[in-house]
Amino acid sequence: MLRYDDEQLLQALSAAPKAAQVAFGAASAERLQPLYVWFHEVSGQGDPATLRAALDAVWDLVLGLPVLDDLERLRDVAESLVTDDEDESWVAQTAYAQNAAAAVAYAVSSWISGDPSDAVLASNQLYEAADYAAQQEADLNALGAEDAILGHPVVQAALEGINEDLQGVSRPGLLRDNAKAGGEKLARLIRN
Repeated sequence: MLRYDDEQLLQALSAAPKAAQVAFGAASAERLQPLYVWFHEVSGQGDPATLRAALDAVWDLVLGLPVLDDLERLRDVAESLVTDDEDESWVAQTAYAQNAAAAVAYAVSSWISGDPSDAVLASNQLYEAADYAAQQEADLNALGAEDAILGHPVVQAALEGINEDLQGVSRPGLLRDNAKAGGEKLARLIRN
């Protein structure tokens, strides 16, 4: 059974070039995009196009393409799309939207700061979204609930994706495609 280990991820990314670190964070954010869209469909809230544009700018940076937008503004925009827990219009999908927007903000931050811990924080958003999904189906008071959540197919799929992303950082174009496909798969698992 796979487990989330942020220390191991940070160690692996610390040895990687900046573009690879950022690609890893962007891949986690990419995997969460379908869940942000789902939140928007259910609630009418959020702005998937704006969040997508911020993430696309990160991918452009990773791929060596010019980005005309101010990166700090992009990070601020992504952060502004993290919905408030206290909002009266909160729906179950709000948690996924929070994770998706935060992951994009961390991916942008990883480029600005050059700190691999920001990329790891983006992957943590993916793990937390999967953990939340598993908790919705679990008896949290049952004996062994923690192991049941960790072994849940959604959590294991997210962890597999994180591992795949770590292995694929040297090929960002393929990484992006794989993360998109993985995000669609994860969204199907969660929505069903």
